[in-house]
Amino acid sequence: MLLKKGLLLLLLFSFIACIENAPKTENKLVTNEIKVQNWIQKLRKSDEISDTDKHVLLQKALDSLKDKPDNFEKAHILNDISLSYLNLKDSINFIKTNSELQQLSKKLGYKKFLGLAHWDLGFFYQNINADSAYHHFKKAYTAFTSSTLKEDEIQYPAKMLLNMSIVLQEMKDYAGAEVHAIRAIEELNIVERPKFLFIAYNTLAVIQNGMQKFDKSLEYHYRAKEMIDLAPEEKQAEFAAINANNIAHIYLRKKEYATAFELFNDLESNIQLKTIRPGLYAKVLGSKAYSGFKTNALEIKEVEELLEKSNILLDSLDDRYNLARNHEFQAEILAAKKDTVKAITYATLAKSIAEETANNDRVLSSLKLLTTLDGKNSRAYADAYFNLNEDLQQQERLVQDKFARIRMETDEILVQNEILTRQRIILAIITLGLMVFGIAVFIIVNQRVLNQKLRFGQKQQESNQEIYNLMLSQYGKMEEGKKLEQKRVSEELHDGILGQMLGIRLVLSGLNERNDEASMQQRAELIEKLRDLEEEIRTISHELNQSAYEKVHNFIIAIEELVKTIDATSDINVNFTYDKNINWDHLQGDLKINSYRIIQECIQNSIKHAQCKNINIRFEYHNKLLNLSVADDGVGFDTTKGKRGIGIKNIVSRVKKLNGTLEINSIINKGTTITVAIPIIFDSINDPNSKVSRKIAQEA
Repeated sequence: MLLKKGLLLLLLFSFIACIENAPKTENKLVTNEIKVQNWIQKLRKSDEISDTDKHVLLQKALDSLKDKPDNFEKAHILNDISLSYLNLKDSINFIKTNSELQQLSKKLGYKKFLGLAHWDLGFFYQNINADSAYHHFKKAYTAFTSSTLKEDEIQYPAKMLLNMSIVLQEMKDYAGAEVHAIRAIEELNIVERPKFLFIAYNTLAVIQNGMQKFDKSLEYHYRAKEMIDLAPEEKQAEFAAINANNIAHIYLRKKEYATAFELFNDLESNIQLKTIRPGLYAKVLGSKAYSGFKTNALEIKEVEELLEKSNILLDSLDDRYNLARNHEFQAEILAAKKDTVKAITYATLAKSIAEETANNDRVLSSLKLLTTLDGKNSRAYADAYFNLNEDLQQQERLVQDKFARIRMETDEILVQNEILTRQRIILAIITLGLMVFGIAVFIIVNQRVLNQKLRFGQKQQESNQEIYNLMLSQYGKMEEGKKLEQKRVSEELHDGILGQMLGIRLVLSGLNERNDEASMQQRAELIEKLRDLEEEIRTISHELNQSAYEKVHNFIIAIEELVKTIDATSDINVNFTYDKNINWDHLQGDLKINSYRIIQECIQNSIKHAQCKNINIRFEYHNKLLNLSVADDGVGFDTTKGKRGIGIKNIVSRVKKLNGTLEINSIINKGTTITVAIPIIFDSINDPNSKVSRKIAQEA
């Protein structure tokens, strides 16, 4: 029905545009919409235009929306622009346009576009912050389930369940992942979308593999195989190759090497595989070589040739994650040839690459192999294996507890909503009953004598008083609960934090007049204790403020907000420039936090002491160093005289923690410049060169 209405409206606009005497403003609006649609179509032809031209087209599209009224068409275009920025890996503009799309969707009540915005955010955070990714996928699921979706969109809620399942599976929360995958399969069956069931069953099989339930994993992989014919025709060959590789891989993990070798051998002979999935083809070569080695189905020379061929292909694809696996295979083969020295070299190389690609499972298996190969250092490798295994198990427990807590809190909210709904129904029934009772009383009172009417009136008043007393009692209990919680927080702050702060203040007061080394050391320790108190206050704040969950972490925006605050609250002009070719959001979290605090401390020093009019902040990247400088045009100071304050000492401490260098240049009456050079490290993101699109991850 909506589609028919949309087509009628489109025909109507086209008809109006063709009328010679139509108003110019209407013709202009139609022309602008056609231009924007053409720009979006150009953006989708990614191979035909450069990234620079794409940014130009996106900016034109954004400019065209400024005078456009808030409506469905504007939300649709804003959604396309936001997704295009995500594909271009332009995180700043993506976050900005995504936020605008969310605001517009909430304002107009477009739940579907709100769901699409959260879907994109979930994908954006999937390789950065699993918590945020899961949170936004869940938000998208909630939005989709409460919106009216078209025929080709009704599978969106199930896709969000699959995405949540994949996030949990990657974090090794297999129990939660299994629940979401099963729910996704149930929903796909309800909405009759069998072509997506291949991905769902494949995901469930991968989860079972992670729990080492190999027979169950095979069962689901064979169920997925049954769904390949229902998939889109252009995807069937790729799905068939993925499914065959996954089944063979399970037999390899079960150490049924003969069956695995036959399956990998058949898969290698697939002519299309090398073209449609070269990375998968390289893995198949390595797996065939290893299973052939284990079963003696291949000569050692054939095994080595297959592994070398696989290594060359993986190198060309820059797939170092799977290259570590091949090197571990090579180490085992060399050990079988009694070439222990070379075997240790390949095992060490496998461990090094696994650490570089954050492949902890491969690091563990490499350490285990080195323990048997390198007798001289076997104790050290065994200790490293034990410590890493303990750390990983602890992290997995923490992750599982965290997601379990999230699910529990979500279930509690659902239960509370059900209770509230039930209470509303009961209240409505009571209200309706009272109304009926009142009408009955009114009829009876009019038919009885005055005494009976007075008697019934008194009873009615007593009933109302009883209800009022119950309401007062319920309200009193609610207020009592509030006061108890307020008292608990007050006691936490007063007895814990304020007591410690009072003690620190008294000690600092005593140390204020002393400048010896011991006093300075004690002051530093007390400052560190104040930081611990800050963390404790933050913890209490987070417990009281669940909305912190949705906080968007953006380094550049955080600094710009700081600059805006200084501009708004002082007479000082603060200018911030940075290299826009660098994706600053991928810096390590510790580096971003300390850099922000260094800038904050420098600005505070300039405001307090410099008597300046201008402050310039600059970010540059050169020779793998972040060069950060803060300069003012104030009174300056003699850097060779006087003692450094706590602020400067904190800056020195933070720079030292980041293995950086600090330089302070100051000229009397000309200003001060503080320059920090820090080795720059970016967080690793899987497959950074791949194009982003809305999709469901799947194991290959």
